[in-house]
Amino acid sequence: MKQVIMSLILFFPMSVLAGNTQIIDIDIEGMSCKFCAYSVKKNLSELPGIEQADVNIDTKKAHIVMQEGQQADVEQIKQKITESGFTPVKVTLSEQ
Repeated sequence: MKQVIMSLILFFPMSVLAGNTQIIDIDIEGMSCKFCAYSVKKNLSELPGIEQADVNIDTKKAHIVMQEGQQADVEQIKQKITESGFTPVKVTLSEQ
């Protein structure tokens, strides 16, 4: 049994086992082109603690992955989207 647990620890990264990577999904209104999505992504990527920001023009959503152990400042993220010229609507928080 001990060997199986050690094998799992070596196989999976600790962030997966710890379950402390915060994920933020935000619906965004007003985006109409790929440049819109690029602009939001670029601005979100500048915020501290964000490991990855993806913005999809088709679904009109931002998917943000925080660095391990970092908590999102949702108001700051929404402000960046607003500064980019768009409206953050629904925010969904989860952990991975």
